[in-house]
Amino acid sequence: MPATTKKNVEPSNTIEYQRTVINDIAGDLQSLFVGTAAINAASIQVAGSDIGTISDVDDKTIFFYYGGFDADATIGSPAKLAEIYSHEDATVDIDDTFTVTVDDECGLIISNTTSYEFFSNNTEQTNSQKLVGFADNVRTSIVKDMSLTGKKKVGYIIVPSYAQDDVPVDIDDTFTLTIDDGAVIII
Repeated sequence: MPATTKKNVEPSNTIEYQRTVINDIAGDLQSLFVGTAAINAASIQVAGSDIGTISDVDDKTIFFYYGGFDADATIGSPAKLAEIYSHEDATVDIDDTFTVTVDDECGLIISNTTSYEFFSNNTEQTNSQKLVGFADNVRTSIVKDMSLTGKKKVGYIIVPSYAQDDVPVDIDDTFTLTIDDGAVIII
């Protein structure tokens, strides 16, 4: 059914990717428009129901993977395959009140990774010069309270390998970075 697929767009995504998602959203809205529709920077709504949200990054600083369940889930047909990106030092949690069911001939895979895999190219991982200044894709200073709590289990602060000796990651003294047990941050 149109307009039910989550659509994530980050400022760091390529212009071509952003155009593709915007065109998909326009098609969804055209085919489904009943009642009211609203699009803003944080979420996409049709008739008051969220169909997409930007949620895998906190203020362009911490990019993260989800590693927990806070509702019942079933891995089954037609997808039959679900994967959780994690890290060897992180946990994948299922609250005692919820059930995760994996149907026959289906799989739930937990893959340990040491990098953030959702960038579509190298230029999204830096702030390259553009026509009107430098891109604002990644940040290395924590300038508000941030956390890896709940389902947010593996976080990455992106500093390209060629700049790691020269560009520190800073946490302003007035802010707190909270990392729960079972979560990990990688710089």
